[in-house]
Amino acid sequence: MEAMAAAKPVIKVAALCGSLREGSYNRGLLRYAMELTKEEIEGIQIDYIDISPLPMLNTDLEVDGKYPPVVEAFRQRILVADSILFASPEYNYSVTGPLKNAIDWASRPPNVFANKAAAIVSVAGSLGGARAQYHYRQIGVYLDLHFINKPEFFLNAYESPAKFDSDGNLIDPASKKRMKKVLLALQAFTLQLQGCNFNLSTTSEFPRRIGRLSEEGHGLTPCTEGSLAPPFPASTRYKLGRTSETYDWYDLETCNNERSVLSQFQDEHFRLKNKSIEDACCKRNVFSRSLDLWVAYS
Repeated sequence: MEAMAAAKPVIKVAALCGSLREGSYNRGLLRYAMELTKEEIEGIQIDYIDISPLPMLNTDLEVDGKYPPVVEAFRQRILVADSILFASPEYNYSVTGPLKNAIDWASRPPNVFANKAAAIVSVAGSLGGARAQYHYRQIGVYLDLHFINKPEFFLNAYESPAKFDSDGNLIDPASKKRMKKVLLALQAFTLQLQGCNFNLSTTSEFPRRIGRLSEEGHGLTPCTEGSLAPPFPASTRYKLGRTSETYDWYDLETCNNERSVLSQFQDEHFRLKNKSIEDACCKRNVFSRSLDLWVAYS
């Protein structure tokens, strides 16, 4: 029990690069981030996802509520991640086409980005990709992605001293320190968003009561000590391609209902630490429209 309590939660980070170029400096940032998590930073696993195989978004490719296999595989890897790390250059003062396409595929119903922490780093010319970063942040607002605010990471690849070697690997000591700070901030924010504390033995007794969408018997998705449960476990509704749009109505209606349910069960089933019922409930409605996100926050 002591070993379990001392275990550090491990978060899974999906890493996406906005450049398809083989020697991309932004991909070099992600490679260095992966090195850091293996050598210096505990509690982070980075899954680099190549977005080059994705077709251009075309809803005609969605047949019977299903996505093309390559798109579905991509969405599943985003789905099981706890947070997202973007690395992208700046194209024409804005986001890159390949990464915007990947984001659009992931945002198709149900949006698999929702309720995740995120960070953005960029390498570009004089402003280091700053203008593109703010556009990514704007996109994140609609997708319910929660970007860390600081530290910001913009890197001018062409100023002296050299930032990358001939293979596109990060070699600048100051930039390496900044990348480490970004990862630590992303880790802390992810744990903050997903932290919870409740009695695991009673979760099966917690019914889902949301009006006509009620599904009796489904319990909370527990965040156990030492690990974090995926915020969006794949469900039969997901596999059947049921869209979230039919549930938009419940964003406003469910909040009061869930507050009532949590009020009824909190004394018996939960140990909410210094949090009100308003803090504990409705985060699913604020951060997502998924019927499968049941996490008690403390």
